[in-house]
Amino acid sequence: MVTVAKSFEAPIKLVFPQDLLTNGLAANNFAMLGLGDIVIPGIFIALLLRFDHSLKRKTKTYFHATVVAYFLGLMATIFVMHIFKHAQPALLYLVPACLGTPLTLALVKGDLTAMFKYEDSHDEKEEKKKENKDTKQQSTGKKEKVK
Repeated sequence: MVTVAKSFEAPIKLVFPQDLLTNGLAANNFAMLGLGDIVIPGIFIALLLRFDHSLKRKTKTYFHATVVAYFLGLMATIFVMHIFKHAQPALLYLVPACLGTPLTLALVKGDLTAMFKYEDSHDEKEEKKKENKDTKQQSTGKKEKVK
């Protein structure tokens, strides 16, 4: 997996020098972070922000806690990579951090059933209202043109 990731030249990975502190700008040992390690957790964290808004509370507890857990998961990945001097799959650390944190928090706060029943249907309702409004405006505009 590492060989394939290193040989693939496309904008699907972030590469940063591992030995920057020891070798300076002549660093030649690079670590990779795939965009999947950023995008997928980012979408999940954004969904948690919407869940926080749906609870109509003043705090964004789930969002903030999971952002911190995501950061700690990335730091754990980098730490283990430096200790063992071998590539580590970031999702091995990010999945438990990003899923375990909001689930544990919801269990403690009593929001577990609300979290599992949560549906992000806010956009659908607004779209239907806009479609109905546009349809009414179009039908009114057509009637005026016919007269």
